[in-house]
Formats: sequence, C-alpha cells, structure tokens
Amino acid sequence: MIGYISPLNTVTLRQVVKRILQSGKITHADEKFFLRAMVAEEPLTTEEIEQVHTVLDRLQMGLLKVEP
Repeated sequence: MIGYISPLNTVTLRQVVKRILQSGKITHADEKFFLRAMVAEEPLTTEEIEQVHTVLDRLQMGLLKVEP
C-alpha cells in the first residue's frame, strides 16, 4: 500500500482516489501524488493500479473536473 507521510498524517492512494471520485474533482496536488506513487520504491498493488485506472478512465470520459 502506498502512503505518504505529511506533518499531520499519512495519506493513502485509496483515500486520494475516494476523495477524487466523491468530489468529482482532481487537483494539481492529486496529480503530484499520483506521480510520486508511480515512482515510489514500493510497487503499486493490483488494487492500487485499478484505482488509478478508474480515475484515468473518468478523466477521459469527462466525468472529473480538473482544478488548479
């Protein structure tokens, strides 16, 4: 499971994807999070890859609003 430690807490890929899908919005910070997940030493799990694909599919279908 990919997680990133911030000063206040650890944010997981699952949490980021859940927030994106619930809000219908993806931000530049989300993009950076995905990029860090892709180059992390620990490879993504099958479930995490599926979650990323879900976000990408929704972006391609125009179902997510891209925000700065």
